[in-house]
Amino acid sequence: MSTSILLSLFLSLVACFNSSMFVDSLTPIVHSNSIQHGSKFQIDIHILFISISNDLPPSSTKLYFMSDFEKDQIEISHGNPYTKLLNFYIHSGLVKWHRCSEFSIYDPSQEGGHERIYYSVREDGVYHSWDNKNWDRREGWDYYC
Repeated sequence: MSTSILLSLFLSLVACFNSSMFVDSLTPIVHSNSIQHGSKFQIDIHILFISISNDLPPSSTKLYFMSDFEKDQIEISHGNPYTKLLNFYIHSGLVKWHRCSEFSIYDPSQEGGHERIYYSVREDGVYHSWDNKNWDRREGWDYYC
């Protein structure tokens, strides 16, 4: 493409991004459903962030994760947490190490509206946190896999 065409395209994009209609459409959503205010239409978007860390002692045995929202088994390695953006439906999962543990990944009755949920898989079970600092043990290791 020639420089003049690229410059024209760039200026057109800048004009679109600076228009008040485009900027207004990016305002934060504060309502629970799609609504219409005058001539502005806003869509309510809620996204749940999940993080699962492998905090087991280093060993040759790998940590695997399976869930209702993943098609395949996922390996979670040390220092590389598994993260996922989800909807706010009930979700469950299972981690496999030397043993297995099933746990509720998201249940609205337990999470109190939190949109970030962290899990730490440790030698004595699966831990849960809303801030990635304060942890409580949710599940122990249930059975041999």
